[in-house]
Amino acid sequence: MSKHDVTIVFEDGRTVHVPAGEDDTIYLACLMNKVRIQTDCLEGACATCKALCTSGDYRLDDYSTDALPDAEAARGYVLTCQMHALSDCVIEYAYDSSLALKTRPETRPGRIAEVEQASSTVYRLVVEPDGDDGPISFLPGQYVHLSIPGTEEQRSYSFANPPPGPADGGAANHGCEFFIKVLEHGVMSEYVTGRAEAGDEMAITGPFGRFYLRPPTRPILMVAGGTGLAPMLSMLDHLAAGGGCDRPIHMLCGANTADELFCLDRLAGYGAKGLDLTTEFAVVEGGGAWDGNVGHVTGLLRFDIADGHDVYLCGPPPMIDAAESWLTDRGIDPALIHNEKFLPR
Repeated sequence: MSKHDVTIVFEDGRTVHVPAGEDDTIYLACLMNKVRIQTDCLEGACATCKALCTSGDYRLDDYSTDALPDAEAARGYVLTCQMHALSDCVIEYAYDSSLALKTRPETRPGRIAEVEQASSTVYRLVVEPDGDDGPISFLPGQYVHLSIPGTEEQRSYSFANPPPGPADGGAANHGCEFFIKVLEHGVMSEYVTGRAEAGDEMAITGPFGRFYLRPPTRPILMVAGGTGLAPMLSMLDHLAAGGGCDRPIHMLCGANTADELFCLDRLAGYGAKGLDLTTEFAVVEGGGAWDGNVGHVTGLLRFDIADGHDVYLCGPPPMIDAAESWLTDRGIDPALIHNEKFLPR
């Protein structure tokens, strides 16, 4: 019996992977893997196990439309006591992981493979997990906690590399890439700018996050502020590694000054990798050799590049709040807007 990888994402962002045979319901597959999702009737009548399937193919056994109305089923909601995965799937539950999991999130030991300055205020960090467990499995756009050597602290950073998989290099793709914004008195900032070296031990906990790439079924708009570009790079790399994307992608990228922008060559190279990517940049403080847009990145928003698009927003909270207000004020469906706020720490 073929098995599919079912990714379970909880309200708090914690993620687990469950192998599921096509003859097994998701409820049974979770139970066999010690994931105790909330259930009651187990007959598709009570809606206790209702979840949202954001990716993958599946079939449902008989259920009551009182528990799962047709309109909800059309949007991807499922009753997981009646759901059978027919491919790899991603399922979101609208409650905290502590209700279903008794174990702590997985922590993998790792070591720094590379550390380098990527712009005037951004450092690039590559961490390789130790051991023989293979690469860390995650969804493009998710994040992990990184321990900071010499301290008891950890900080959260989004993957900037694609997740492992047949199209992404499989088990050979062990390195996890992150971009660190240098902050005054930041514990991670002081480490990467002052004493970080290849070979330093750095534990990785996770992954986490409900901000991840959905299967492209419509054009895509990405709005990134500062190191909010990192998860967008993971998404773009994933699409490119899978052979490209038949939907246009529009990227709005912002920074405080021109010398804070990073990965410009990488962005310029996606066209050769099968992506129809258009990029626009804005900096808050112009001057010098900069002859591009001046102002906040949200000033680049236009109805023609947002209407009918899947929208991904990542950056500081004021940027996210401003972008969401602009989009919803113009009637963009909130269900198509996905965001991750980067909090300075």
